[in-house]
Amino acid sequence: MGCSDADPKVSFLRPMDNFEFKPTNSVVTSTLTTISLKAECSRFINTVDLSFDGGTTWLNSATYDSSYVICSTDGEYKITLSNSKPPMSTMTINNGDSFTVKFRATSRSGNQIVKDVNIRFVPPAQIKQAILAGASVQTGSGMVLRGRILSHKQDTASGGGYKIWGRVAE
Repeated sequence: MGCSDADPKVSFLRPMDNFEFKPTNSVVTSTLTTISLKAECSRFINTVDLSFDGGTTWLNSATYDSSYVICSTDGEYKITLSNSKPPMSTMTINNGDSFTVKFRATSRSGNQIVKDVNIRFVPPAQIKQAILAGASVQTGSGMVLRGRILSHKQDTASGGGYKIWGRVAE
């Protein structure tokens, strides 16, 4: 038996060299202790390396994060970056700073796919809210008021013809 089609075509159901961060390659994080990243990838990807210095030095994913998930398992690549591990532990990252991590996926055929992930550090803003005890009552349908009551002491200062009064936060 032979092939009756003079011009046979071969097609794949999945791309062989797919490596794409989802939903985006830009991340805003409020903490540097755990930055979880996930990419869709082909089962034909053998290794993924990462670089924090623009591609000069590459680290193997297994060396950087022993709990990483490689593409061949479930079609996903998962890794957690942390400032408790080098080289991130040696980087100075302040509020609002961005940095880029390069990822280099190598397929069984030897093809390399390089992707950048931009990470911006924006820590959560601390908003202090004071509730004056007995100042007012909050009511309403479905409303819940939660908070911490702060003590404010009333003081009066006088002298030299001036009188000042107000609250002193403790």
